[in-house]
Amino acid sequence: MLYNPFLMILKFKDFFYKFRGLWHFKQKDFAYLSHPLFNRNILADQLSQKQIVNQYVSMRKANLLPLPINQVGWRAFSQFDEDGILLYIFSIIGTTNRLAIEIGADCSGDFLEFPESNITNLIVNHDWQGLIVDASAKNIKKLTRFFKNCRNTSYHPPALIKALVDRQNINQLIKKSGLTGEIDLFSLDVDSNDYWLFQALEIIQPRVLVLEFNQFWQSKDAVTIPYQEDAAAFTKLRTENTDYFGASLEAMTKLAKQKGYRLVALNSFGHNAFFVKANLGKKFLPTLQVKQTKTSYPESKKLEWVRV
Repeated sequence: MLYNPFLMILKFKDFFYKFRGLWHFKQKDFAYLSHPLFNRNILADQLSQKQIVNQYVSMRKANLLPLPINQVGWRAFSQFDEDGILLYIFSIIGTTNRLAIEIGADCSGDFLEFPESNITNLIVNHDWQGLIVDASAKNIKKLTRFFKNCRNTSYHPPALIKALVDRQNINQLIKKSGLTGEIDLFSLDVDSNDYWLFQALEIIQPRVLVLEFNQFWQSKDAVTIPYQEDAAAFTKLRTENTDYFGASLEAMTKLAKQKGYRLVALNSFGHNAFFVKANLGKKFLPTLQVKQTKTSYPESKKLEWVRV
């Protein structure tokens, strides 16, 4: 076999990147995010997603919609299939300003520490702008690295704020970022005061909502945990009661309806609910009627819950 130095260099380069990724060096973002394949994959994904949007638009014009939600979900940066569901929803109702806000994002679930976020795909692949707020300084640092190294966002990254959001500061934090009034998307996932934060939200009027709920409440009970003033104490309580968080789907749907929204989808894992403004997409986005096939409760039912 002839010796090919060029192939040897390529093999060594590939080994080098894999080696750097296995060891958690401080330069891990260079080893992965600056790798040429990262941005090449982003470009390929962007093109394929635009083809999907065009297909949905053509199907809408031909009255071939709606499609079952379980056929449109897929993941690019979301934890489960939220990215595909959101692209489907906006292919039907359109966009106004392509602004999005997300409270609660994660970077620990992915080996490469890419964002697990419901708005990142729209920012990276569809030219959206927005704001991500998270209480973890580590998450904000990782998000900053990601958006800096991604060619699609390096010049215009979303605003990133490290803050513990409560019902006293939620509107102020959003206002400080310069976002008020109508926006296209708001996503909320804090595993604690979700109901109370959504209740307090007034500064923006999203057209679409993604709200996490407690999937262990398989009943018609509209309940939420009491408002948690002490985040540290609640974190300690949750270590022994992992299903003690958030609010039931019935509670979130009831509050969303009061604010002028209707439920149109659930993600495949059954813990994220999608709502749209009540007057949007009625023909192709029917209101989802959730039927409980069985009744079950979280083990933490014995703890304090508030009926709403």
